[in-house]
Amino acid sequence: QAEDGIRDRSPSRGLGDVYKRQALAGYRKSLAIFEDLAGRDPANTGWQRDLSVSHIKFGDVLMAQGDGPAALAAYRKCLAIGEALAARDPANTAWQRDLSVSHNKIGDVLLAQGDRPAALAAYRKGLSLRETLAAHDPLNGEWKRDLIVSFYKLGEATGDGSFAARALRIAQDMQQRGILAPRDAWMIDELRKRAGQ
Repeated sequence: QAEDGIRDRSPSRGLGDVYKRQALAGYRKSLAIFEDLAGRDPANTGWQRDLSVSHIKFGDVLMAQGDGPAALAAYRKCLAIGEALAARDPANTAWQRDLSVSHNKIGDVLLAQGDRPAALAAYRKGLSLRETLAAHDPLNGEWKRDLIVSFYKLGEATGDGSFAARALRIAQDMQQRGILAPRDAWMIDELRKRAGQ
């Protein structure tokens, strides 16, 4: 479940609108299929997770189209499913990570809507889950990267450079341990700028 989602938040014109409408229609169909499957067998955790992922992807397309309220509703549905799954098996790290992604997505929408306090609360919930995951496996590069994303989002939302400094320390530690993916090497320079270093 990718965290980055679709970043194009500017009004699109022409062919881009067609593609977005087609994507939205496709995700609606997919969502309907997963809702049907999950409804037939609520105990099937695989189908429940597939449904939650469909809500995230649907929300990403809605956000790309500028429909924040509908995206927020989709992300909250994903969160509710994720909370139910995590309650069934609190030790399942994949479900804990899914919860952290849902909290961040919700925070993104709330911040875009101007509700900074609620956005910060969502980001902090995501960060808490990510700190727990990273503490369980300090060499897990994905979980460490998730921490960087959480600190970055908090820094952007608050304007507090100390969050970028914390993210930078994690990125530098990952680089020293050889677990910073080459595609993420740019983060170090960016985080230095954000931290004022």
